[in-house]
Amino acid sequence: MRRTKIVCTLGPASLHPETIAAMIRAGMDVVRLNTSHGTLESHSEAVALVREVAGHIGKPVAVLMDLSGPKLRTGETEFGRALELVAGREIRLTNQDVAGPERLLPVEYPALTEDVMAGERVLLDDGKIELEVLRSSPEGLDCRILTGGLLTAHKGVSFPATNLTAPALTERDMECIVAGLKAGVDYFGLSFVRDAHDIERTRDFLASHGADVPIVAKIERRQAVEHLDAILAEADGAMVARGDLGVELPPEDVPVQQRHIIAAAGRYKIPVITATQMLESMIDSPRPTRAEASDVANAVWELADALMLSGETAIGKYPVEAVAMMDRIIRRAEAATAEFERDVMTPSETDDHSLVVALAARRIVESDVNMKAVVCFTNSGYTALLLSKVHPNAPIYAISPHEVVTRRLALARGVIPLRSDLVGSSEELLRSVDHLLTAGRHVAEGEEVVVVASLPVSAHGTTNFLKLHRIGESAGYAGHKA
Repeated sequence: MRRTKIVCTLGPASLHPETIAAMIRAGMDVVRLNTSHGTLESHSEAVALVREVAGHIGKPVAVLMDLSGPKLRTGETEFGRALELVAGREIRLTNQDVAGPERLLPVEYPALTEDVMAGERVLLDDGKIELEVLRSSPEGLDCRILTGGLLTAHKGVSFPATNLTAPALTERDMECIVAGLKAGVDYFGLSFVRDAHDIERTRDFLASHGADVPIVAKIERRQAVEHLDAILAEADGAMVARGDLGVELPPEDVPVQQRHIIAAAGRYKIPVITATQMLESMIDSPRPTRAEASDVANAVWELADALMLSGETAIGKYPVEAVAMMDRIIRRAEAATAEFERDVMTPSETDDHSLVVALAARRIVESDVNMKAVVCFTNSGYTALLLSKVHPNAPIYAISPHEVVTRRLALARGVIPLRSDLVGSSEELLRSVDHLLTAGRHVAEGEEVVVVASLPVSAHGTTNFLKLHRIGESAGYAGHKA
């Protein structure tokens, strides 16, 4: 069986009985309705259609109504044309309902001038255009264009460092909830959650209509990341909404936060969905990229409960194929999990004790906070590679007298290669350790390391030596002066 579930967004490409049936058979478990598009009537009709098709097939399919929330967008532009924003020039953002000329850009947010302060950044069109706020006044925000480009109407606006006061639940969302309750949806996705109070307000609104439908908190704001535990403690599910989250956070932070959110959802015993651009290229192509396939597999290995397709099934050319591909990648990744567990490095009956020594070194640095590093002396590079593969939570300093070995070890994970002179004894080895680590300011005198090597040191052979060593205490060590 496939454990990880598949969420699919319905849209023009898939909102047909035959396509929905084919998507269910291909592996769709949950339907997502995106209320940023379409009418209340069309969404209600979609719920009824899904119920009918799923009933004929005999498979339970949940419906998630994704509320649009306070998505900030630019207003109309003058004459409907694209604005050319040139780096270095100034532009004013206003919440007035005007068609913006070159130097005046309307933003659909009433509290614009109250919430946003001078010095804060503004990102337009999913971060493609960047502004810096110079001055804030009742008339608007005067901004310098840092990164320019062409801007059309109704593009997204983000304030990464601003604590916006707009409630996560808008009047439009309330209308959608009422319609969703009548249609019998199974989940509501709450967009742009800031803190646990947003979940509480939504739950109160549901209660006022005599309903108790689970709420999925979409984590897509910096504020949500900062209040993650409180939000997940209150929510019934979570979504790693990587699209807007990737605008609010630096790109390098998004995969880190993805892992944090999935792990946190596990602690709070609620399901979590990884979403956005999972198989994005399949909007136009019948096959995903290799990077996309890896992204899906990694989300499986991170133990996400479900993975979501957005444009792939809503507007793409290959909605059924995208579901089938997602199903295949998930199944292969789940099967490989057991393979990885079998492949974990464990000593065998024929092992020469090298692995035992390496595992012991890892255990020592993990259990003793005073241990700053693992140090090995290696002629061939084998000991360093072995240590690298047991993944100690500390740097591995690989000392070798051979230049070619130090170069090759540049590829090994966690290994810092250091060149040394030939040594003939364990005493000479420890003096070399003291000198190289202090001279390079890798480890300070008086700090402790685990030293691993083969004895005799001058020979190629089994890794059979382990010593706990305090830097600077080798016989004959003269110290290092900076």
